[in-house]
Amino acid sequence: MSTSPLRLALASALFGLQLGAQAATQSPQVVTFDTTPRAGQHQRQTIDMQMTMKTRLEAGPAATDEQRAKIAQAAENMARTGPVKMTMKMAQTTQVGQPDAEGWLPLTVSSAAQGGQIEVGGRTMPMPPQANVNLAFTARFNPKDFSFDLQQSQGAEFNELMRAQGQAMVNEALQVAKALGQRSMKPGDSIEVPMNMALPVPIPGGAGKLDAKLRYTLNRVDRGVAHFDLSMTMQMALDAPLPAAAASEASAAPAAPQTLNMQMNGSGTGTSSLRLSDRLPLASQLAMDVKMDMQGPDNGRMFMDMQMQMKAKGESLAKPAAAPAKKKS
Repeated sequence: MSTSPLRLALASALFGLQLGAQAATQSPQVVTFDTTPRAGQHQRQTIDMQMTMKTRLEAGPAATDEQRAKIAQAAENMARTGPVKMTMKMAQTTQVGQPDAEGWLPLTVSSAAQGGQIEVGGRTMPMPPQANVNLAFTARFNPKDFSFDLQQSQGAEFNELMRAQGQAMVNEALQVAKALGQRSMKPGDSIEVPMNMALPVPIPGGAGKLDAKLRYTLNRVDRGVAHFDLSMTMQMALDAPLPAAAASEASAAPAAPQTLNMQMNGSGTGTSSLRLSDRLPLASQLAMDVKMDMQGPDNGRMFMDMQMQMKAKGESLAKPAAAPAKKKS
């Protein structure tokens, strides 16, 4: 099973919306949790991801002797290869324009890969070119009722299914922002942000769901910057019917329809710092441990342990307001 770079980008964008939670100051030590896009914002987040994946195979209880032999050979080859290590760097830019006559704010979001590498069996190689990880879309947002309208998109895989799912994912993030917009915090206070959504599965009959929770604890407010401690839990389930050719690959006779089942659980901790004056996420880091259990068509099971480190650094690209011209004496 392969992971679409676009789906990774969409998921990263949504996590970025949550990890980049912005705050507005009320007093030197009290902040309001506010993630609402504002006119004139122009920000870039540079995201570094490092993953180490250890995988093993086992035969299921219903496996035939032939299947067990094939799975044992594959498991031996996998053990010799050792862990797979991957690094990837992405940049995500968000720009918010000025409101139109009805109050809608234009949004432009772009995401682009900035290189990476894979290490397999002690050999390091550049990440294969993935043009379809680069995507951009324009949309509009109404801060009055938090309506969101995805207008145009660019990306090799951005078909109608991904378009609908992408809009649903952003809508989910904006509804969270709406619910939390009036929530005040002082040092020591915590707030939990849910992230529950259907996942795009481009296979007829496929279904997937992500249930995750981010917990923020305000550590301190120092020189106009709010510092948070983060914790996260995640559960993901995916079911997809396999093509007939894959399902009956091990047998000449037609096989009954089979389904690919995947369960993933993870947890992690990290920190985030946010500049209050312009709602800029200055830096975030999150370390996660993820375990996956996947059952395939050949009565085999694949188990994966993944350690993942995500770091993000933010910068404001907005031009400073021009100083008023001095009056001539």
